[in-house]
Amino acid sequence: MKWNRRIVLIAATLIAFAAAAFAATQLTVQVSSTRIRKDGVFWAPSVAKVGAGERLTELSRKGDWIEVRTSAGERGWIHSTAVTTKKVTLGTGSSSASSGVSADEVSLAGKGFTEDVEKEYRKENADLDFDAVDRMSGMIVSDDELIAFLKEGKLAEWGGKGR
Repeated sequence: MKWNRRIVLIAATLIAFAAAAFAATQLTVQVSSTRIRKDGVFWAPSVAKVGAGERLTELSRKGDWIEVRTSAGERGWIHSTAVTTKKVTLGTGSSSASSGVSADEVSLAGKGFTEDVEKEYRKENADLDFDAVDRMSGMIVSDDELIAFLKEGKLAEWGGKGR
């Protein structure tokens, strides 16, 4: 009789754990690339880099930050604007992966900004200099450079509003 109770208790526990794992919210990265951080602030050290379409498991929330786990098991925080609960499929509608469409292009097209839209905008605004925007898009700022900038400008916890 004791064994039957133990088996039922073990089975119920396993079912509860399985249900909790299944119910965890799945998120999809919706930006071309971003970092998962040690804490829920932009200047926290990076623990992992993720890209568009990657799936993450939500663990908890704190304001605009979401604690997540990657498929590789890395844990950290990501800003809520970088993810969606919708499943994002990176593709062009064809089954061929060799279409030459980048993750950046898919991300921008999802926001309504396509190459045709850009060409039309440039045509209508020929006097604007887009080179600076193109250079900024290619900039990569390291965690150390970001912290130095925040400290020098006395921003965030170094003199600004903080978290």
